[in-house]
Amino acid sequence: MKLYIKKIHTVLLFAMAATVVSCDIDDIKPYNKLTTENTVRDEASAQLVLNGVYDLGKEFDVSFFPLHLAAYGNEGLITGFMSGSKGFNTNEVPVDNIFLTNLYSGHYKIINGCNFLIQELEAAKAVGISDVKKAEMISEAKFQRAFAHFNLLRYFGEFYDLNSTYGIVVRTAFATKLEAKPRNSVSEVYQQIEDDLVYASANGPVYIDHFYSGSLAAKALLSKVYLYTGKFTEAAALADEVINNDEGYVLESQYSDIFKNSFNSSEVIFAPKTGPDNEGKTAMNQVSRTTYSQALKTLADAQVGTSTDGTLSGAGSGYDPRFLHAYADATKKTNGNGKYPFLDQIASQGNTLYHLRLGEIYLIKAEAEVRKTGGDLTIALESLNAIRERAGVNLKSLSDKATLLEDIRKEKLLELFFENGESWFDIVRYDHLGNLRAAAVKASLLSPNQFVLPIPLQVIIGNKTVIQNKGY
Repeated sequence: MKLYIKKIHTVLLFAMAATVVSCDIDDIKPYNKLTTENTVRDEASAQLVLNGVYDLGKEFDVSFFPLHLAAYGNEGLITGFMSGSKGFNTNEVPVDNIFLTNLYSGHYKIINGCNFLIQELEAAKAVGISDVKKAEMISEAKFQRAFAHFNLLRYFGEFYDLNSTYGIVVRTAFATKLEAKPRNSVSEVYQQIEDDLVYASANGPVYIDHFYSGSLAAKALLSKVYLYTGKFTEAAALADEVINNDEGYVLESQYSDIFKNSFNSSEVIFAPKTGPDNEGKTAMNQVSRTTYSQALKTLADAQVGTSTDGTLSGAGSGYDPRFLHAYADATKKTNGNGKYPFLDQIASQGNTLYHLRLGEIYLIKAEAEVRKTGGDLTIALESLNAIRERAGVNLKSLSDKATLLEDIRKEKLLELFFENGESWFDIVRYDHLGNLRAAAVKASLLSPNQFVLPIPLQVIIGNKTVIQNKGY
């Protein structure tokens, strides 16, 4: 695959910036000494701003939240001290959890940085940049803005209900002063996300490194958004387009290679670059403070048709190979989970975040195909079994629609546990769509109010126009 290499710099531009102002946590002024007059001057300076946006995605406050989501759902448990972990195991997260404040504002920092770059590029501040390059950089910024809005909506809004007024605050203009804004409706948030991703799909760069968000990443994320919004025909078609890409992205032949190869894996569509010294790292090494859930262990055990009990000693046996790779003694590595084998040391590669990879897209295609009007269950089964075949477990047989949907949900849990929280969002979506009862999957899910985390108390204090989520 031809790669157009772009070196990521350590960007002091954003390191000294991103100041949170307590009176309104939504509005983030991302520059202290830099101004709209002198920041973006040409292509090189614009690239520095864009690199700064990418770097914000690796900040501590946003870079290991999948571990919290794993505990909030049915993937695992938080077993040691972890910032902001109170209540996640039992689905009783308090509104004064300061980590949620930082998570919330961290995503708005990303959004505001994107808004700044889009504003400056559209105002022709980058002298000498080609129209194609400008469109590509705007598309990368729009992808990042869409992804941050999507995450905020899934964390703090009723993302599963298109008729809900409990969305999040949409920000599409660079903030240089504080402005309190009320929450947008869920449908309004999704419309902004879709608009950004449609642009990014059409204009994003191609044949780029996996740690940049190009056209293919935009299509992959848009397929997931379409799945969430009930546009199942569009989701299935776009997922199929991503799977059959011509950029060289294919499933790894060995599941373990995904994590050994990190962001350079052949199936990783978008994951932050990590590396030694000044390349920066995420905080995913904190996976050492977690463990698997009984639900995950039981499901992994059910994939192997033996009468003997499974074991995690040595290379392990009697469990799904993906579970064994993560937790068998021989492969779990120092962090206690083989998916994140690198230590948090200066000379270490560092663990990335698997935001989007082909394994998930196969399962998005499968679910969308089942749910769409006139969908072909055989095609959906083939997509599901492509993942099971790579994993080395028995293929599923076709029975009925309900069973196939449940098989797909469980396969996501087996394939993606402790990666991006997708199995938690599946529990919520499946409950809302009438495919299961959340309490049957996790006993502590006693109310639909728990499907959404509380808007942080500091946000409510700072922005009087923001209404708290139900039940908090």
